[in-house]
Amino acid sequence: MTSDPVVQWAATALFAVLSAWSLARLTATRRPLLAAGHLFHLGMGLAMVAMVWPWWVRLPALPQVAFFAVGAACFAAAAGWYGLDTLSRPAGGPGPTADGRTPDRPRAGHHESAWCQATHAVMMLAMVWALAVMARPAGHGAAGHGVGGQGAAVQGAAEPALAAVPLDAPTAVAGGVLVVLLLVGGALFLVVAVRHARASGPAGGRAGLDRAGLDLLAGGLMSLGTAAMCGLMLVG
Repeated sequence: MTSDPVVQWAATALFAVLSAWSLARLTATRRPLLAAGHLFHLGMGLAMVAMVWPWWVRLPALPQVAFFAVGAACFAAAAGWYGLDTLSRPAGGPGPTADGRTPDRPRAGHHESAWCQATHAVMMLAMVWALAVMARPAGHGAAGHGVGGQGAAVQGAAEPALAAVPLDAPTAVAGGVLVVLLLVGGALFLVVAVRHARASGPAGGRAGLDRAGLDLLAGGLMSLGTAAMCGLMLVG
């Protein structure tokens, strides 16, 4: 992906921290759907750390593609579910029922919002795209064959990182669209994180950077960091 040591170490530091946060949230949550989301992001962070170093070519590409494809499908399904749920729960509905439920009110948590899940789905799709591009043999426009294709891109210790692979027009356009969506999603995460920090600040009796705020910050950094890495592949 890159042979610049500054970029390699910066990406390693960023995604290692995000992986540690995902692991902490994974071990702390008791909700299966949230745990699955944190697991996918843990895998994403670890894969991003590996992808900036030459030894990534020793890892099989197909299991990684399958993992992130499943993640994209899960997040997309969640986005659709929460989107339909929001449409079916008008904000001006009545209050709680006798048993304490609020069937006519939209879900409030950012995890239960369509835009959040859609952004996560785009992150997973970006990983599939990046893996597919990096698995191509150097100098060829067609897709490679897993590790065998990757091996052609790195030969000997003199080659510090994966060689640049020419992108055909559809692949480049798809990558550009993903980068734009990642930038928009990352910016939205950060805006919501700032609003959350202000709303839950001293006036509310809580610290601004609580667990929900850190989740939002991590989502924004993950999305923007992935956009930067995919952008390097487009211009490399």
